[in-house]
Amino acid sequence: MEWSAPATTFVGRATDMAVLRQLVQNVAAGLGRAVWVEGEPGIGKSSFVAAALADAEASGCRLVWGDADELGLRSPLRVVLDCLGVSAHSPDERHAQVARLLYGGPASGMLGGADPVRAATERLLALVDEMCAAGPLVMVMDNVQWADEPSLVVWHRLSQSVEQLPLLLIAVSRRLPQRDAVAQLRQSVLSRGGVQIPLGPLPREEVFQMVAQTVGAPPGPRLRRLSAGAAGNPLYLVELLDALRDEGSVVVAEEAELAADVPDRVPQSLATVITARLGFLPQSLVEVLGAATLLGQEFTVTDLAAVLGAPVSALLTGLRQADAAAVVVASGAGLRFRHPLIRQVLYDGLPSALRTTLHRHVAQVLAESGAGVERVAEQLIAAAPAVDRWSLQWVASHAQALTDQAPQLAAELLRRVVEQNAGAGTEQYEAVVSALARALFRLGLHDEAENLVRGLLARSPDTEQAAEMRWLLSRMLFSAGRNDQARSMIAQALTAGTLPAKWRGRFQALSAMFMRADVGDLQGAEHAAREALRAAEATGDRFGAGYALCVLGLVDSVRRDHGKALESADRALALIDDDPECVDLRAWARESRVFAFQNLDRLADAEATLRQAHAEAARSGEPAKAILHIGSAVHDFWTGRWDDAVASLDSIPARGPESTYFGLRERGPMLLHHGVTALIAGHRDNRELARRHLDAAARLPVETVSDWENCDFLLAAQALEAEREGGPERALVLLSQILERRPGQMSLVHQWLPDLVRLALDLGEETLAREAGEACEDEARREAVPARASFASRRCRGLIQADPALMLETAEHYAAVGRPFERAQTLEDAAVLLARQGHGAEARTALVEATSVFTQVGAVWDARRADTRIRPYGVRRGVRGPRPRVSFGWPALSPTELRVARLVAEGKSNPEIAADLFLSRRTVQTHVSHILVKLGAHSRVEIATEALRHPEPTGSDAVA
Repeated sequence: MEWSAPATTFVGRATDMAVLRQLVQNVAAGLGRAVWVEGEPGIGKSSFVAAALADAEASGCRLVWGDADELGLRSPLRVVLDCLGVSAHSPDERHAQVARLLYGGPASGMLGGADPVRAATERLLALVDEMCAAGPLVMVMDNVQWADEPSLVVWHRLSQSVEQLPLLLIAVSRRLPQRDAVAQLRQSVLSRGGVQIPLGPLPREEVFQMVAQTVGAPPGPRLRRLSAGAAGNPLYLVELLDALRDEGSVVVAEEAELAADVPDRVPQSLATVITARLGFLPQSLVEVLGAATLLGQEFTVTDLAAVLGAPVSALLTGLRQADAAAVVVASGAGLRFRHPLIRQVLYDGLPSALRTTLHRHVAQVLAESGAGVERVAEQLIAAAPAVDRWSLQWVASHAQALTDQAPQLAAELLRRVVEQNAGAGTEQYEAVVSALARALFRLGLHDEAENLVRGLLARSPDTEQAAEMRWLLSRMLFSAGRNDQARSMIAQALTAGTLPAKWRGRFQALSAMFMRADVGDLQGAEHAAREALRAAEATGDRFGAGYALCVLGLVDSVRRDHGKALESADRALALIDDDPECVDLRAWARESRVFAFQNLDRLADAEATLRQAHAEAARSGEPAKAILHIGSAVHDFWTGRWDDAVASLDSIPARGPESTYFGLRERGPMLLHHGVTALIAGHRDNRELARRHLDAAARLPVETVSDWENCDFLLAAQALEAEREGGPERALVLLSQILERRPGQMSLVHQWLPDLVRLALDLGEETLAREAGEACEDEARREAVPARASFASRRCRGLIQADPALMLETAEHYAAVGRPFERAQTLEDAAVLLARQGHGAEARTALVEATSVFTQVGAVWDARRADTRIRPYGVRRGVRGPRPRVSFGWPALSPTELRVARLVAEGKSNPEIAADLFLSRRTVQTHVSHILVKLGAHSRVEIATEALRHPEPTGSDAVA
């Protein structure tokens, strides 16, 4: 929501005020920062921030403010939505779209996709990007201690981008007690250079200055003593002075002094002072305000009137009186309590039994008025512990929507129904149990979900819901590595005569997937997938048919019939179209397309498919998951765009709550992530980075075929590290593990076998070299259309036969299809063979070409190794060799970084740049971070300035 400056003059805290005001001037100039303001309740944190920001809008900044409260603690994104003014009725279509995603979006897919919270999170981040592109933005999140966790995730993500946006983030929080999630956010902000402003008690002189401003004259001795007893807490002091004013206990002349009959004794607590202040209000108004506390820190008069069953007009006089007494203040279209402690005192004044009854009543009133499900659920949570008939009916009817929009809130409310066995044995109760299982699955609480599902299956084994729960449980068991139990669960389902036809097809598809991924039974997997496809087509089940086609594509890929795998992926995509239940299936089918195109050496088609995937993620609001970022990085590795690969990998949050959003629960993506990152770091001789990712990967168990087939980059990285450290024998042992194939394993080995042959021949291990060559030849023979494996086999044969001509021909193929790194490796090997055979000039030419590519991608280790291998034969690159790769300044920017920098100079936001370049917004953000480092810049303004200093070449300059 937009924020207005306070009307009164702020007293004290001049040094801290100057710091925050300077940060406002900095953000107005384009320099973002994150700030953490903290202190005890009532110390004046909100007032301090509001006073410091009083001139922010005059400085050209837009100022928005969100205020958390306890009632919204479990409602996802509540604070950020409030801060940005997002609602379904917003006149700004971008805001309304976020609300529709969160509150009116499709249900989650069978595989857990289409998460409305995740989609809304991504759109909110994009919205802030766009707002910052329009001008400097100051965002305040007040009372962070009560913020919901998705809002904390958004704030964390934003705090990581302040270095590249004109964005000033101000978090305002109590210091203690602190939830773990809040403590983690605080640590993250401060560890990244955030500014900490701890607010302590006001000094005595500032306390007396505040008294003078409040009562209209300097305080006399007795009033000074009484004021000093407030311990420098401004709220305590203001409430105390207001209470004295209401009592007529302060006499104002040249000085303000206590009346003679008033003791100068300070009440025991701030709560006592507030209670005394409220005592001056009519009891009927206190009761109205007590009812308002049930609605939260902020409320509308309309909602309050509905709760009380009174016309709005009947409440206006009393609420005006509360406003005059500074108990409530105007806030947007409603009212809010002036301070959370005032609301807390009023709320605590309600008898606990009455509070429970009133919360239940408020829930029904809100439901009947069409309020969002999360608001109704918040009231039912507060109405603990009873669950009556109406509550059960409402929960059962809205369980799916609540699970999609607020899984944590849903889990807590649904648990209560289940724990009380409210409505046990009824259809409504079974629906609640099923919904709770889905919510727990979404939250990653698989053990609890499993116990719940098993209990449901024991009671109602033959329902449609039971079939879905069995399917869900099978997936959970397989994800946990309990493969035998997963297969047993599937077998039980398929042998049951009561399994609905739709679910029979889905279980057959799941069985096919497990046959391939667990035991590598390709024939059994193909048979089961075809049975599943027939069953799904007979029932018109697009999800089941799409799943079966994806499994068939996997089987074809393992068999190296990449053309057939491509057909299966295309059929699946055409079938599932935009079905919200099939979000993850679409991603899976696109991964299969990319894999097929890469192995057919159709790299442009692979890249186009990756772009389509990023574009769809942007349209749907779903963040591109880790596997898409990793897939893009793998593609960029082989096409020689290593800076782009690093940007994709760096954009993946490997730790924290975001890692769940990005699909990093599974080991496979993490193994591949660490492997690709470590391999690039190794080639670039970044030993510290390579070692960090190798160590992280070593902590992950490798148990299934699926795990193993994601380890090839990791093995290559481990072997490269051993070779770099002077241990070629160990490197050979590590890389030779590539030859240990598991049944049904899909991962490619041919792409690593030429390196294995090279190492083996250099160490005199000719038998191993020939074994590796034969394995590569076998892979080539299995290709239905000769492509990538066939040319890897030619590399191996050229090495074993010492045939440089064959190597040079293979290098030409790599140049033609766009595989520069493999071309450089092949040229290096050809140069060594030519040098050994006495063809020094030809060897030098091949060496210079190889080293030129190594230098372009930053493979400094490979360039050094090539020189070392050929030096014994008297061949040198000489002074005409390629110049070293530049690390800093404008020339250091990669082609993609240059394009991003020029788009930044055009004033485009990260989402706009992402759309132009078919990347994820997060990857663009990472590119901008890398540009800032290379240029030594501190803001987008400085990037734009540098871009204007280096106009894009045109005409002959561009050709040159």
